[in-house]
Amino acid sequence: MKFLSKLAQIFAKGLQIVGLFGPSIQTLIPQSGGVIQTVSADLAQIGNVIVDVEQMSVALQLKGPDKLKAAAPLVADVILRSTLVANHKIDNQDLFNQGVNSVASGMADILNSFHSDGTQVTDKKA
Repeated sequence: MKFLSKLAQIFAKGLQIVGLFGPSIQTLIPQSGGVIQTVSADLAQIGNVIVDVEQMSVALQLKGPDKLKAAAPLVADVILRSTLVANHKIDNQDLFNQGVNSVASGMADILNSFHSDGTQVTDKKA
């Protein structure tokens, strides 16, 4: 379980990175503040789903494809509740499902790309 704890810590640091770029984007595009906060919150929720499914899969000894099957409906729920797509009708369910699988798989890849010892990026200017 140590790896999952480190993964959660690293994910939290990833959100801090998003927070670092948010002000720059808001300066360039002033009306983007709400969108950045929404996307950041949605990414955090999707990341938490992936970490939760990973923890569950350790107990149930699930493999990659089964992890994706477990995560996809939860990720879909986060996406459908997002203010970015709320109240939009899905026209192509297969394409939506493909996108949800890509988001879930992509977030797992992103989280797995971070160093497992919790090494953090330091601000060299300070």
